[in-house]
Amino acid sequence: MQVLKTTKQDSDSLTQRVYKDLRTAIITGNIAGGTRLVESTLAADMQVSRTPVREALHKLALEGLLYSIPRAGYIVEEMSDFDIQDLFTTRMTIEQIAARLAMEQITKDELKRLALNIKKTDEVLESGLTEKMADLDMAFHGVIYQATRSKTLYQICQTLSDHTLKYRIALIHLPEMAQKTRDGHHKIYEAILSKAPSQVDEAIQSHLQLAKKDIKDLLERKRQEDFISQTFGG
Repeated sequence: MQVLKTTKQDSDSLTQRVYKDLRTAIITGNIAGGTRLVESTLAADMQVSRTPVREALHKLALEGLLYSIPRAGYIVEEMSDFDIQDLFTTRMTIEQIAARLAMEQITKDELKRLALNIKKTDEVLESGLTEKMADLDMAFHGVIYQATRSKTLYQICQTLSDHTLKYRIALIHLPEMAQKTRDGHHKIYEAILSKAPSQVDEAIQSHLQLAKKDIKDLLERKRQEDFISQTFGG
């Protein structure tokens, strides 16, 4: 019987696949905050050995998406009000820097992509198919991150954005939230066209402050619903 050897490249590729699958499930909310992740169970479910799962979980913990409990596994991180405040304070500062840099570097093609994104958003709002808003939201900000021409800044912005994604997905399909997102994007687009740093700062700040408030309101509603469910069993 011929024994197939697993090369380091194969192992790295498998670890990356497991990492990406778990990360996507966490940031989109398919694996809820507070969920306990056990290495052996995940390995069986994903039909892989425990090694790539162990490495993927360790990497996700370093990103702050999980935290480790000795001899118990990992828990998917849940955000407190303080965590949300901290995240958005950091994100606002970083994204203002990114948008200012993008304003100076952005190409005509990238400006067209932003304008097309807003047009598609208007079509989505008119049709009522607001479940497409999350992808449009990520794509809009992605163009700006890319326009910075900074790999480091792109990665930082993307990571900070990912940490709020599951909450944005839970909210952005609501018509009033989708409209606010569209209006915020339009102000950012106009600010970038203006090439006025103060206008860019204001547009980013306004957009992210609204997002922060919506997420805090969502978390408060969830706590109230959990309290009622636990208290009255309904």
